[in-house]
Amino acid sequence: MFKAAINFLRENNKRLIALALFSLIFYGSLFFMSYVVNPAQTIRDLTNQRSFPLNILAFVIESVITHYILIFEVILPAMRKERSRGKVLVIGILLFLVKFGFNYYSFLVERRDQERSSTLSSSTVLTENSVVWLILMSYLYALAISFSAALLVEWVQKGKERIMLEKQKTEAELSTLKHQINPHFLFNSLSFIYGKVIKQDKETADSVLMLANIMRYALGKSTGVDGTVNIMDELEHMKNVVEINQRRYNHELNIFYEEQIDDQSIRIVPLVLITLVENAFKHGDLHDPEYPLFIKVETSMNELSFVIRNKKGKGHKGLSNGVGLQNITQQLSLMYGERCRFLVGEGDMDFSVSLNISFPV
Repeated sequence: MFKAAINFLRENNKRLIALALFSLIFYGSLFFMSYVVNPAQTIRDLTNQRSFPLNILAFVIESVITHYILIFEVILPAMRKERSRGKVLVIGILLFLVKFGFNYYSFLVERRDQERSSTLSSSTVLTENSVVWLILMSYLYALAISFSAALLVEWVQKGKERIMLEKQKTEAELSTLKHQINPHFLFNSLSFIYGKVIKQDKETADSVLMLANIMRYALGKSTGVDGTVNIMDELEHMKNVVEINQRRYNHELNIFYEEQIDDQSIRIVPLVLITLVENAFKHGDLHDPEYPLFIKVETSMNELSFVIRNKKGKGHKGLSNGVGLQNITQQLSLMYGERCRFLVGEGDMDFSVSLNISFPV
C-alpha cells in the first residue's frame, strides 16, 4: 500500500504540484477579496485562528484530491470514452458525498468551537440550509474548474500527439530518402529485369512488376493533397502483397479473401490495410488449413469495414506492442477521431484486427 502510494506520487508529481499551486492561488484570492470587503473582520478572524497554517493545508489537500479525481478520473475518462457513463457518474456522486460529509462535519465542529469560546455572533451565523447550498455551489464550481482544466489537458495532449505523428512521418520520410536510390533508376532497373526474365519465367517477371508497383505506391505516387488514397488503389496493392507472399511459399499458404465494394469513392490513409496484412504474414502461421488467414473488406455508402484474422505463429509476440500498429492507431485517431473504431483481439490461438470507419456525407 505504501509502495503504491509512493509510485503514484512519482508518476503524478507534476499534476499534483500544479493543482496545489492552483489551490494556494485560489485560497489567496479568497483571502484578498475578504480583506478588501472587510479588512478588520478578516484580520480579527486570522488572529483568532491559531491553526491557520493547518487550515490552509487542509484546504489545499482537499482541493487537490477533488480536482484530481474530477479531472483525471471522471471528466477525461468520460471525454475519451475510457469509462462508461455509469462508472463516471458513480465516482462523481461518491466524491460529492464524501466532500459534503467532510465539509458539513467541519462546519459543525467550527460552530461548536465558536459557541464554546463565545465568539459566535448572530451576524456571522450560517444556517444549516445555507451551508448545504454553499457546499453544493462549491462542488459545482469545482466541476466547472475541473472541466475547463480537462479541456486544456486534452487540447495539449492532442497537440503533442499531432507533433509526435508529424515527427514520426518526418523521420520515416528522411529514412526513406536515406535508403532509397534514385526511384527512377530503381524502377528502370526493375523494368529491365522484367524484360529479361519474362522470356524465361513469366511468373517471376510478373512478381518483379508487382514489386515495382508496390514500391511506387509506397512512395506516395497515388496520394492526394489530403494525404489519402482511393480505396481501390489500396486494395489493388494489398492483393499484390498477398500474391507475392503466396508465390514466395509456392502457393502453399491458406488464405481466405472476401470483398464487397459498394462504394468505390471512399478515400483512406494509405498503407493501413497493407501494413495489417504484412503483419499477418510476418507473425502468423498460415500453413494450417483449419486456420487460414481471413481477410474481409466491405464498403457501403460512406463506410468502410475491414477484418483480418490469423493463427499465431511460433514465438508470437503481441502485435499491440509493434511500432507499426501503434503508428496506425495514431494515424487513424488523428485523421478520423470518433468516426473510427480500431479493435485488436488476441485469443489463445489467433490474433484479429477489425477496422470500421464512417465518412461524412
